[in-house]
Amino acid sequence: MWFECLPSFGIILVAMAFPHASAYVINQLVVGNMFRRALDSQPLRLQYLRDQRLAGGDAYKMVGLEGIPDE
Repeated sequence: MWFECLPSFGIILVAMAFPHASAYVINQLVVGNMFRRALDSQPLRLQYLRDQRLAGGDAYKMVGLEGIPDE
């Protein structure tokens, strides 16, 4: 019957979702936040440094337009 494939489908679904879900927990333990940025290229590194400078040291803190200084 068609419902005999449900257990194997559930096992495959859990096996495929485990690495994605565990990345948040591992990043929380290792890095200290739940997200990690890819710093592979120069523009991404510059954006990370810009966010770190505008947020006062925490690049993952959300800062709006009020955080950009008026010159």
